[in-house]
Amino acid sequence: NQHAMETSDKIHQVLEKLDERSQDIIRARWLDDNKLTLQDLAEKYQISAERVRQLEQNAMKKLRTAMEAAA
Repeated sequence: NQHAMETSDKIHQVLEKLDERSQDIIRARWLDDNKLTLQDLAEKYQISAERVRQLEQNAMKKLRTAMEAAA
């Protein structure tokens, strides 16, 4: 499916613009087969689960904005 491939490419291009921690959070929460919880990521980065949720939310907002701009 050509459209799905283009969408995937755009997502990866936008992901690369995010900082490394945000990229990792999005991948771990949404893209990996073995999805991590907020708590798993909080322990990994030594921050609160709420902070992980905020980072995830900000990254998703950036992804959405970029995808809308590219559409």
